[in-house]
Amino acid sequence: MSRCKEIQDLLQAEYFDRESGPKEEQSVQEHLKQCSACGTLEKKLQAQRLLFQGAKPKPVPAHLWGNIRDAIIAQRLEEETPVPGILERLKNLVFLRRPAMVLAASVFSVVLVVAALVNANLQNQSALRKLSAAEGIAGYSLSAKNGYTIDDLGTGIEEYFL
Repeated sequence: MSRCKEIQDLLQAEYFDRESGPKEEQSVQEHLKQCSACGTLEKKLQAQRLLFQGAKPKPVPAHLWGNIRDAIIAQRLEEETPVPGILERLKNLVFLRRPAMVLAASVFSVVLVVAALVNANLQNQSALRKLSAAEGIAGYSLSAKNGYTIDDLGTGIEEYFL
């Protein structure tokens, strides 16, 4: 930052209000002796200051203060987050947020598909076992050494066990 910019910032912010320290005031005064542009700015700011020093404050109308107060209260009410009641807490517990619900539905869908595939596989294995048992019985019943024929498939077996 250039030296003129620093001095101009001090003139506009702190110098006339006597908020700058003694070193800064001395630095500004020395710069003003050498720089005509900053000296011109100092004279303009000094004239504006004198103009405003002579101004008398005007009272602010009561309705304006009321409007300001109402606006502040409205803003504070908007900023406050109400403490959730019992119903609100229960709703938050029961109803999950969308991302959580989507994740839960996806996991549930995968579990259902896996369960359906496992069930189909178990039914298929059970059907194969039954078929294998029936083939064994039919093979025994139809064997030539037993003398059974297809017509008495069930009867010959029943007689054997009875």
